[in-house]
Amino acid sequence: NLKIKALAKLSISLPENYNTGMLILEGSVKLNGSEATENQFVLFENIGTEIDIEAIADSILLVLSGEPIDEPIYPYGPFLMNNKQEIIQAYQDLEDGKFGYLEN
Repeated sequence: NLKIKALAKLSISLPENYNTGMLILEGSVKLNGSEATENQFVLFENIGTEIDIEAIADSILLVLSGEPIDEPIYPYGPFLMNNKQEIIQAYQDLEDGKFGYLEN
């Protein structure tokens, strides 16, 4: 998470070949000059390395960035796997309680 106070400005640099997105969890910001508000997801093009952030209000952003894996994807329900068999296994693991639990 990235917390930024109202009127603050910053620039972050990420590799150009990474896929990068930001989810605005709270507040509103300008990302490379375009406004984004709470609950919006912004997906950046793979052009350049700098992302300029200007907070319009106190904000919390979730920054997601990583090198593409260039593998096939198979989405179903809440899962995203590489093929149908992996989806079936994910549902079996869920039913078997293999995902664990979050404690308060």
